[in-house]
Amino acid sequence: MFKTIKEISFDSLEELVPAYLTTILIPLTFSITQGILWGFISHVALFVLAGRRKELPKMMVALSIISVFLIAINMSAFH
Repeated sequence: MFKTIKEISFDSLEELVPAYLTTILIPLTFSITQGILWGFISHVALFVLAGRRKELPKMMVALSIISVFLIAINMSAFH
């Protein structure tokens, strides 16, 4: 899993932060799914905040929207 970390672009925070967040959240939440879902959401959010919205593939935006719903369902299941 960590072999691909050296391929992450450290020039762009929009790409670095979601990769770091995913890598950190997987062991902290004990869930690969949670780490990946938060990675999708943060990737799209940071690209939008950085004004790079047009560079986002439509599939990534769709995955991010699905991720928000999955996290909301997961959170409502515990309450």
